[in-house]
Amino acid sequence: MGKILRAIASGIERLSWFSEILAEIALAGLLLLVSHEVFVRYVLDRPTIFSVEISEYLLVFISVMSAGWVLREDRHVRMLALVHILPKKVQLFLDIVTSILAIIFCGVLTWKGGQTAIMAYVGDYHSSSLVNFPLWIAYSFIPFGALVLGFQFIVRIGERIKSLLWADAGGELESDGSGS
Repeated sequence: MGKILRAIASGIERLSWFSEILAEIALAGLLLLVSHEVFVRYVLDRPTIFSVEISEYLLVFISVMSAGWVLREDRHVRMLALVHILPKKVQLFLDIVTSILAIIFCGVLTWKGGQTAIMAYVGDYHSSSLVNFPLWIAYSFIPFGALVLGFQFIVRIGERIKSLLWADAGGELESDGSGS
């Protein structure tokens, strides 16, 4: 059973890594797009019609696609002022509880975001700009990113439970309460 769980966790971490790579590629694309727009707008005095809209889509893509990897690296913004004074076991327990709440939120975001993307696809919705971008593509970023983030929270819960069990067996807890 342990091998299966480790394989699932490894697969989820690879999925988070892959979505992070996609976000990094999108960031490089955004850099090129903005540089191009600055050049053609201010040097050639011939602005494009697409750069602002595509930049907005890329910013959303980068934000949601990197969320799972950011969680894996334990780099999400957190309020820890009061949590640090609690015992390490309580910190781990609270982290499990907040991770469960986050999974519920990610589930709702995946479900409702998926419905919105499907509705945009079926309805053939496009942006109202001159670009006429199909909106189902942009709308699908959010449920996919939320799904990856939710999966990464599941891995996090497993790590925290393992740390709690290790502590109950007499092991030492790490000083930051992260358990990883």
